[in-house]
Amino acid sequence: MPDQTHSPAQVTLRDVAKRAGVSAMTVSRALGQRDGIAEETRGRIEKIAAKLGYRPDPEIAKLMHHVRSRNRPRFKSVICGLTTRPQDSREPYTLAVIAGARARAEALGYGFLVMHVSPEPTAWPGLQRVLLNRGVQGLLLLPQHRPIDLAGLCSWEKFSVVAATTSVLAPAVNRVTPDHFSNGLLLCRELAARGYRRLGYVTSSEHDMRVNHVLDAATMWHGRREAVGQVDPLIMVELSAERLIAWFRREKPDAVIGSNARELEWVRQTLKLRMRGKVGLACMTTAGSVMKDVSGIDERPREVGIVAVDLLAGMVTTRVGGLPLAPTSTGVLGGWKEGRSCRGRSTDD
Repeated sequence: MPDQTHSPAQVTLRDVAKRAGVSAMTVSRALGQRDGIAEETRGRIEKIAAKLGYRPDPEIAKLMHHVRSRNRPRFKSVICGLTTRPQDSREPYTLAVIAGARARAEALGYGFLVMHVSPEPTAWPGLQRVLLNRGVQGLLLLPQHRPIDLAGLCSWEKFSVVAATTSVLAPAVNRVTPDHFSNGLLLCRELAARGYRRLGYVTSSEHDMRVNHVLDAATMWHGRREAVGQVDPLIMVELSAERLIAWFRREKPDAVIGSNARELEWVRQTLKLRMRGKVGLACMTTAGSVMKDVSGIDERPREVGIVAVDLLAGMVTTRVGGLPLAPTSTGVLGGWKEGRSCRGRSTDD
């Protein structure tokens, strides 16, 4: 029976604490089933509280829960970014995706880590156990070193999965990537607005596969539907100076578009083109450009990482795991970045 020296309405934490010989904070932690209290002490306090007839005030309990949830966000689980890029890779676009993803995951209360895995399937056994042991529930497939099939990487049903790249050829999962087709059209139209008429696209077949061929499709569509002259794109298995020079002499582009700054700089040096020269130069992605002040598209990789984690966190919360029957694709629109490599072309050129 409750102790008759106190009525239940009058019993406070301090009364329980005084009888138990501990602090009011210890009583609060013990009765709130919080960590840091020995089980023997917790049991003794619970017995004393029951004997005194102590009942917590529900309004105070609700207020304290609100304060704790605001001041100390609960750790939910871990989101892991996976990439086959080497650990010492400083590729700017991928680093920007990771930065956005990490910031968003931590703001939502998730742990975030990046794992660099081997592109060789023989190294994949054991990865799943490592992920589960680290509390990983969400997998974010980051841009990869090369286009790759990761279907055999793990048992996908154990995780929620989103790709922030098109360089993962399989499995088919929900994706968040730059809207490559719209970005490609934007680049072509910006060049056309500056007077360029013959736009030549140069890239490697590896990068063409990495972006699922859509940049090639965008430049071809523009050339056939909107441009004055059609220029056949140059897509090479291996970058070849001989092929590039022959293509340039045959097609006579007045602007050259590169898929990334590294390849565009190779084009510029091979053809001996000047920055802000007669032939314009533009890049499909300006992230961390090795070409100072190059014109082109800001693909907003940080925002790609943020949107991807928003999607993944929602899937983790609602326990949506495994491979989707109907994968979705979310495109993040880029913006034009003005640089020094396109001076514009007058009608007299």
